[in-house]
Amino acid sequence: MSLSRRLTTTTLMVAAGLSTVLAGCGATTVHSAAAQKNHVVNITYWAGHSSGALYQAVLAEVNKFNKTHPNIHVTFRTTGASHKGLAAFEAGQAPNVGMLSEWIVPQLVHAHALVKLNSWVTGRNGLSASQIKNDYYPVVWNDMKEPNGAQYLMPLEKKSTLVIYYNKALFKRAGIAAPPKTWTQVAQDAAKITALGSKYHGIAWTPSLRQYLDIVAANGGTIFANKTHRTHLALANPTATSVMSMIHTWIKKGWMIETSGYQYQLDFGTGNVGMLIDASAGYTYDKGSVGGKFVMGGEPAPSGSAGHPYQYINGASLAMFNVGTAAQKQASWTFIKYMSSPTTNVYWDEHTNYLPLGPVEYNMMKSFYKAHPAEAASYSDPNYWWVKPRNQYWEAAKAAMETPFDKGLAGTLSPSQAVKQMTQIGTKYLTGQVKA
Repeated sequence: MSLSRRLTTTTLMVAAGLSTVLAGCGATTVHSAAAQKNHVVNITYWAGHSSGALYQAVLAEVNKFNKTHPNIHVTFRTTGASHKGLAAFEAGQAPNVGMLSEWIVPQLVHAHALVKLNSWVTGRNGLSASQIKNDYYPVVWNDMKEPNGAQYLMPLEKKSTLVIYYNKALFKRAGIAAPPKTWTQVAQDAAKITALGSKYHGIAWTPSLRQYLDIVAANGGTIFANKTHRTHLALANPTATSVMSMIHTWIKKGWMIETSGYQYQLDFGTGNVGMLIDASAGYTYDKGSVGGKFVMGGEPAPSGSAGHPYQYINGASLAMFNVGTAAQKQASWTFIKYMSSPTTNVYWDEHTNYLPLGPVEYNMMKSFYKAHPAEAASYSDPNYWWVKPRNQYWEAAKAAMETPFDKGLAGTLSPSQAVKQMTQIGTKYLTGQVKA
């Protein structure tokens, strides 16, 4: 076999092998030998959005980046970096950029798996103080930092936790002229819809501790004993007890049906459920379940006695893994800045119903919100957004609190007993008395 023939055969075999490996990992694009010949820097991006409108939006953003940055090529893989990134790093197979939840950051930092971004943010190709102020709300930007001030994350997505989506046709049939503005009206509307017949229910809901906490805060109740450190819960208060009792009453009277997972979205799609209590990111899935069978409206979370809603905002962020060459790290930072920018995020928000991350982005979305009121219902005053504690035990604390929370909803614990147990067990985890 001639030298040229052997080289050609080898190249084809390598290319085929690479394609097979990437296909097995959910890769949507592969970099070519031609790209390397033209000195293109290749990097990989892991994001867990693997279906629906969210997957399509990520794919579109990555493809646009590749088209507008000819010297960088990003391979997007639908792999959850939060759950698989640490093992991948230890095996020498981590991505260059990953979409991460905050809870995994301390473990990745301990393993030296992440690049500290402080110097990248303040560097020559970083962000000015005015850019940070205009592009990100303080609650969003501050959430990127560890308690010691180290920054390993850049903003990518934030969703609001509590929005009411409703069946306009069912509201009309029940004689309800407008969506509810208060939690008292939510209960009244749910009762009217349930009264239409045995197959109807006012609300379908998968119990959510985060949504419960939003309602408590909106009614003037306290969640944490100290707003700064947030290591001690303070839910044993009259407001938290009252909200627990309110939701239990809805369930007991049949106005609300409890579901598990995303079953509430399927139930809503039947046309027999009046309202959903959902996160903003659930909108595209709720709408998909409806499938055009009826018109779905959206209403902001009702204001409680505090006079305004509180919104627990949540979502993944961008991180640079400590892998690759200096050129790949520079390319990764360029990609991170692109994905975190207002222009890119406007596209993301308009296609997924996540929230604007800052003032510039919100101003860019005003016309969209005006034309799409159901999506606009997700947005509220950022001064009343809050985020989970940057505590390595928060997820474990939340999981432990869900047992007395569920018992309180079911009535096997009284509301006062439920919130007392939630406070006690949550505090034990947050203070490290019980190790996760």
